[in-house]
Amino acid sequence: MLSRILVAVDGSDGGKKAFNFAVGIAKKFESSLLIAHIIEEYGTVGHSIVTELKHDSQRILQEYQSKAKDSGLKSTRVNVIEGRGTDVAEKILEIASEENVDAIVVGGRGKYLSSVSFLIGSTSSKLVHYGGHTIIIVK
Repeated sequence: MLSRILVAVDGSDGGKKAFNFAVGIAKKFESSLLIAHIIEEYGTVGHSIVTELKHDSQRILQEYQSKAKDSGLKSTRVNVIEGRGTDVAEKILEIASEENVDAIVVGGRGKYLSSVSFLIGSTSSKLVHYGGHTIIIVK
């Protein structure tokens, strides 16, 4: 039923909780775990900031890949994906469709909190409203 799970991480506490929840599901159902980090692209960001964001993304993905393996998941069942786009939710849904996942796991609120996303993050809200996959929001 849940053979492929996508978890989106961003370095936030919510992302850590989502990751831990996704690992638990993957172990229980012997699922493949896809760990994604999306670099949100802005047209006005300079080259040095983009380079820093790429390094940060690689660090986050390596950290979570190591944690997944340390948790006992088989390395053949853990993959990492770095995506880039102007809308994080849209990119997560694109990856989910391309990778044919059964469920998407995200934190309730990510790294950047705004007044618009006080109760539930804007990314998780968009996923629920526009996604065709099972969405699990971990608080």
